[in-house]
Amino acid sequence: MKSILSHQYITAFKSKLDIFDQFMNIGADTNEISKLEDFIEVKLPESHIDLLKTYNGENRSIGFMGGFGYLGIEEMKMQWTFLKEAPEMEAEAINQVEKIKNTLYCPKRIPFAHDGSGNYLVIDFNPNSKGTLGQILYLPTGDPEPIAVIADSFDDFLNLIIEKIESEELELIDEREDWDEEDWHMAEIYFQNTWENDWSDIAAEYNTKMSN
Repeated sequence: MKSILSHQYITAFKSKLDIFDQFMNIGADTNEISKLEDFIEVKLPESHIDLLKTYNGENRSIGFMGGFGYLGIEEMKMQWTFLKEAPEMEAEAINQVEKIKNTLYCPKRIPFAHDGSGNYLVIDFNPNSKGTLGQILYLPTGDPEPIAVIADSFDDFLNLIIEKIESEELELIDEREDWDEEDWHMAEIYFQNTWENDWSDIAAEYNTKMSN
């Protein structure tokens, strides 16, 4: 049974885009997800499992994860393998040094979203001393930006994106009106974040919330 939170998350996107389902892959089954967890050697959060059971990734990039592409199982395996096999190196910078260990690549960081330019959203199962197991990191391996905690859990991340959709800070770009209906497949349709400094702004929001 799909969790209430994952249902709310999907509903928020569908409320903005009537043809949302057309952009998503059919969901994975329990066996596929179990094999994924064996492969990456961690137990995924239930809300992430629920999403994978509903949609096993996107079939056309729509920005289902705050403007980032949502990874299906095979994509998760591929990107996780890259993070596992990459040479050890220190991060360019870290936003919250007491929460995040100083390494750029780590197999205990599970990628679930990607921007196509080397930047990830990951579930962190190897936090630093004051971090939270399962915290969500912005992991920029493609840009010289700080690694940052943006949510304490996958559930908190989903709630964050729901808020951004409802406030329209995560904005739907839908150019179907510029095309005849038979050509809608060529129209630009995607969700774009509008916060100024990408995930650095979200990390700043997180830091403010934690200090209050």
